[in-house]
Amino acid sequence: MQRLFIAIVFLILLLIVGIAGLLLLVDPNDYRDEIAAAVEEQTDRDFVIEGEIGWTLFPRLGIDLGAWRLGSGEGFDDQPFASAESLRVGMAVPPLLRGRVELETLEIDRPALNLIRNADGRANWEGLFEGTSADNGTNTDGNGEMHGNGPLPGWIAAISLGGIELSDGRIRHEDRTTDSAVTVDPVNVALGSMAFDEATPFELSGLVEQAGTLTDTRAMGDLVVRRDGSLSLRETTIEIDDLTLTELALDARPTDTGWRLHPLSARFYGGDYAGDMRLDTASDGTPLHFDEVLSGVSIGPLVADLADFDRVTGEASINANGRLLLAGAEPAMATLNAEGEWLVRDGVIRGINVARTLRNALARLEGRSVEEPDDMPSTDFTSLSGTFDIRQGVAHSDDIALDSPLLRIRGDGSTDLVEETLDFSLRVTVVGTLEGQDGQPIEALEGATIPLQITGSWEEPRIRVNLEQALQEAGGEQLRERLEREVDDLRERLEEQVDDLGEELRGLFN
Repeated sequence: MQRLFIAIVFLILLLIVGIAGLLLLVDPNDYRDEIAAAVEEQTDRDFVIEGEIGWTLFPRLGIDLGAWRLGSGEGFDDQPFASAESLRVGMAVPPLLRGRVELETLEIDRPALNLIRNADGRANWEGLFEGTSADNGTNTDGNGEMHGNGPLPGWIAAISLGGIELSDGRIRHEDRTTDSAVTVDPVNVALGSMAFDEATPFELSGLVEQAGTLTDTRAMGDLVVRRDGSLSLRETTIEIDDLTLTELALDARPTDTGWRLHPLSARFYGGDYAGDMRLDTASDGTPLHFDEVLSGVSIGPLVADLADFDRVTGEASINANGRLLLAGAEPAMATLNAEGEWLVRDGVIRGINVARTLRNALARLEGRSVEEPDDMPSTDFTSLSGTFDIRQGVAHSDDIALDSPLLRIRGDGSTDLVEETLDFSLRVTVVGTLEGQDGQPIEALEGATIPLQITGSWEEPRIRVNLEQALQEAGGEQLRERLEREVDDLRERLEEQVDDLGEELRGLFN
C-alpha cells in the first residue's frame, strides 16, 4: 500500500514537472505566425496579434491573446474590420477528455467593430465567412430567408460557452456612398452561459450617435442562438431613451440582403405591438422596411417619450407600413415614407380650446370682452381618426375627423416630423349649445360651420378663426330660422291674448 501511494505521488509530481517544463520550454508567441495564418485562411483577411500571448494548461486550458486586429480587405484604407485590446478564454480539461468542448467566459476588452461601405458600394463584411457557409447547405426561401445549417460550421454546435463579457466596446457603421455614419460608443454586453438552441440571459447597453443626436439604449432578457445562424429574444425589455418596450419576443433570421425580424411582438404603453421588419444591410443607407400595428396604446405617454410632445391623450390604435434609412446623410425621420391610419378614443388635445376660441371670436365681432386664456387650454373628444401618407418625413392627411359632445371637426393638413411644424385647415361644426361668459347659450353659433386654421410649431400652435365668413354663409338659414321663431312667438302671444279676451267677455256677459 505504501508503494502504491509513493507511485501515485510520483506520477502527480511527474505530471506537474511535465506541465511546468512545457510552460517553460514552449512559448506560444513562437506560434504567432501559425495562429495568424489559420485565421487569415478562414476569413481571407489580414490578422495581426499585436500583444503578448499568454496561456495556462492545468487545471484549465486558458489563453490570453492580447491586442489583435482583423483587416477589412482591399479598398478600405487599412481600416480594421475588428480589433480588441485583449481576448481571454479558458477551457475545462475533464470535459475535453470526454470529447466535449466547454469554454469558460469569453472576456473581450475594448473591442471595436467597423462596418464600412466604401464609395464603390462594397461592404467590408461581405464574404467574411463565405468559405464556412458553402459547405453547410445554406439556402434561401422565397422570402430571401436563409435555411439549412446556416453560416456556422457544424463542429461549433458541440461547443458550450460559459458566457461573454464585452466591456467598453465601440461599433461604427460608415456609409461612404452617402457620407453618413452611426456610432455606438461605449457598448457593454454581458451574456450568461451559452449553448446552441438554449436560452441565456443577457444585458446590453450602448450610446448611439447619429448626426449629432445621442440615444441611450439598454436591453435585457433571454437570447437564443440557433445552429442555423438565427437569433431569438424572449421576455426582453428594451429602453431607447425614455421609450420602453416590455415582454418583447422576436425571431431574427439572416436573409440574402440582411435580416428579417418576424414574428415580432411586445407590450407597449398599456397596449400591444406586433410587427414585421426587414433590415437591408446590403443597400445604400441601410433601409429598414416595416409593417407595424399598435392597439390599445396610451398615446399620451408614448408621444411624450417619443417626441417630447405632451399635447395628446387617449387610447390609440395605429397601423403603418413603409421604410426609412438608418444610415443616410439626413436624419432617419427625414427619410421616412409610410402610409397608414389611426384612431384615438376618449382623449384630450392640449394647447387648443376650440370652444373658447369660437366664443372669443364671436365676442370680438359683437364688441364684447373676450375670455381670459386658460393656463393649459384643451379640447376633449370622443374620437379622433384619419389616414395618413408620409413622404420624406412630412405627414399629410385628407380625412381628419374629430367628434366631441359640442363640436364636429373635419379637415386636412400636414405636419413636418423633422421641423415639428403644423399646417391644418379644419371645418368646425357646433352640434351642441355653447355658453358665453354669462352662462347664456350662444345660438348664433349652433349649426354654423366655421373655418379654422392651425399653423406654427408643435409647442406653440397658432389658431385663426374666420367666424365672420361662417356667419355670413349661414346668414340666410339663420334669418329664416329667426323669422320662424318670431312668427311662432307672435302666434303664441295672439293665442294668449284671444284667450284672455274670451275670459273678459264671459265675465262681462255674466
